[in-house]
Amino acid sequence: MSLLNEQIDVRSTEGGSPVRFTWRGRTFRVRRIIGDWPVRPEAPGTPATGVHMLRVSAESDAGEPSIVDISRDAGSDRWTMRRQWN
Repeated sequence: MSLLNEQIDVRSTEGGSPVRFTWRGRTFRVRRIIGDWPVRPEAPGTPATGVHMLRVSAESDAGEPSIVDISRDAGSDRWTMRRQWN
């Protein structure tokens, strides 16, 4: 696993589910969403972050499979590649 925290460009459905994303110049197709959950603050009593994490099965245009964690900040609509599981 690699911890990345790098901004990515995401194409989503009208409902907001990611379909494709570009990371480090490579395009990946989201094959399925494995899980999703809100990111909870570290300290109790801290306001919610508005960040939502998704673990997805993705495939590069070259056909390489990957499991990745991506997140979306609802306030800025910014997507981030958080982790890649090898």
